[in-house]
Amino acid sequence: MITLVGISLPALSENKELNNDEPQILQTEISDRDLKIIEQLVAIAQRQSSQVQEAKAAMGWSAFTDVLSVEFSPSQTKTNYNLPDVTSENQRSFAIAMTIDPIKLLNIIQQLPIRKTRWHEVKQQKRVAVVQYYLAYLQARQATKIAAYQMQQLALAGAKTERIASVNSQVTLPDRVSLMANTDYVAAATVMLNTNARARLALEELAACVGLSSQATIKLFEASNLNNE
Repeated sequence: MITLVGISLPALSENKELNNDEPQILQTEISDRDLKIIEQLVAIAQRQSSQVQEAKAAMGWSAFTDVLSVEFSPSQTKTNYNLPDVTSENQRSFAIAMTIDPIKLLNIIQQLPIRKTRWHEVKQQKRVAVVQYYLAYLQARQATKIAAYQMQQLALAGAKTERIASVNSQVTLPDRVSLMANTDYVAAATVMLNTNARARLALEELAACVGLSSQATIKLFEASNLNNE
């Protein structure tokens, strides 16, 4: 369930340009779509994680490598028939000897519950990391929307000044270079750059945690959007 506040914001297109025809609204809660994406990312991250796979393997046959030892010993026998028409016959064979260490076997059996607990702990740690990075990305994306809204307000104010200047010839239109002297513009532009940088960094950190590229992570988000349309 998602709760939305009715604050209109300019939509951001693929090339980060402002589109005044598609207002957006701020997100105040984690939506069902977010929860579905998190579950997909967690499943991928746990499957890709070497720590999770190592903890899982520690419960399998690899845990018993020191308990069971197998030896192969080849042998060859020669049979002489002592007959004029029959020559001797050579036969090759292999002997297999298996040895089990009961003390080590008992220790491994006792450690299996601990290893299983460790496996679940590693999986849970990976899950928490994915959730943290996803929420950080979600917050960073919303910060870019707010910064874009502030930049649009400056653009609208500038457009209004231009209209007034075109009607009243006595009003002198400031040069574009003077925007650098406008503290509001400088502050808004700095915030916009910082929020975009944080959003990109949050995406890269999320992708690295999951074990995907940033492009593959974005495609997963886009596929989720299509499935919810």
